[in-house]
Amino acid sequence: MSLTPPESPASPVPTPRPADRILAADVMQRLNFPETFGNSRPVEVELGAGDGSFLAARAAAVPDRNFLGVERLLGRLRKLDRKAQRAGLDNVRCLRIEAAYFLEWMLTPGTVSALHVYFPDPWPKRRHWKRRLINERFAELAHLALVPGGEVFLRTDHTGYFEAMEPVFAQNPGFERIGTPPDLAGVLTDFERDFHAQGIPTHHAAYRRKAS
Repeated sequence: MSLTPPESPASPVPTPRPADRILAADVMQRLNFPETFGNSRPVEVELGAGDGSFLAARAAAVPDRNFLGVERLLGRLRKLDRKAQRAGLDNVRCLRIEAAYFLEWMLTPGTVSALHVYFPDPWPKRRHWKRRLINERFAELAHLALVPGGEVFLRTDHTGYFEAMEPVFAQNPGFERIGTPPDLAGVLTDFERDFHAQGIPTHHAAYRRKAS
């Protein structure tokens, strides 16, 4: 079964109450962020949100922005939801969907201020590299999704994957490399804490969409 690109939403999505942080995924519609969050604040998206440690901390630190955690495992989204509830965060929403599909078919172009992709599956065997999330197509779709000046933040513990990520963005003329802001680098994911505890180094990279 093949899916065709969805059109713009035909009917408005009800504005979620804070308790409705886990959204019902409509795979045939692109998200309308003002309707999803009930306001027009800038939106940051984490693809592969894990247990939500990073997203909840980031949302608490930057209350004037909205945050969407995308994750395919429902149990992890529920953890993020509980963290957001305990912290009283009304700027967090969760969506259960595969990250690659979401990026291509559910993000409205030019609506995202930042994309966070932390510790995606490295698929270390060469025959599986085609399954990696970060590739040339990812950079093209990220460029479409981001507002001018929007940013992509990447982290991984896998050196080989990191060495493959960098050329993907270096070869895309729509991006320029930037440094990761210290306040952002200091917000750790659950995986990152485990890696640091084991003495495993992690790699960071950040890129900004050029204005033109």
